[in-house]
Amino acid sequence: MPVERVAKFIRQLTHDVRNGLSASDLEAAFIEEISADAEVLTEVRKLREMISDTAKMLRAISQYFQPASVHPIPWEAKTVMEELGKRVKAKFPEQFQAIKITDDFRGETVEVDLEQTLVLVLAVLRNSIQWMKEGAEISVHGTAKDGPALIEIIEPKVDFTSDTPPEKWGTAPLYSTRSGGYGLGLFHARKIAQAQGSRLEIHFAGNELITRITLPEANTPM
Repeated sequence: MPVERVAKFIRQLTHDVRNGLSASDLEAAFIEEISADAEVLTEVRKLREMISDTAKMLRAISQYFQPASVHPIPWEAKTVMEELGKRVKAKFPEQFQAIKITDDFRGETVEVDLEQTLVLVLAVLRNSIQWMKEGAEISVHGTAKDGPALIEIIEPKVDFTSDTPPEKWGTAPLYSTRSGGYGLGLFHARKIAQAQGSRLEIHFAGNELITRITLPEANTPM
């Protein structure tokens, strides 16, 4: 089945379910207004938070299927890494100490959509963290020493097996070996990379899984 048809179905389903959630939230808000029972009010607020979280999850899933919208502009590669460090600390506070973010950029300029590039890298990291063993570390390194600017993510993978070669991960949606996973994170990351002219390459090297994300060179230096 073409991905476009699935995307249209997901978009319509999300719209319908979110309408139902909005109606439920309005009903909960009405109960909150008319109730004077403190215990009831506490539970209703919890319910409204659950409704809100579910609506956000549906919106995110729907967005994964839509075409990636990017607006590249020139950025210093080092700035991209600095912003990445801030975003990783905010998104993964518990794992942040185990994620080593470094770079050896020296004034290189890339042309990317900064926000979408961060979403791309975070999708890869989120996938890595979900499989990270206790005590392991993930290296995130920006470099342009051997060619174009790129971000390299290296994670240990001892005794790791997969029915699908990593080169194929994320090339099709809705395939996941993780319980509770939807198989959409790397799929969305690949769409962002393609839209802005980056490359997302994943492969094994010994007992390490290496992901390389190239950053297109800016046509006009900053």
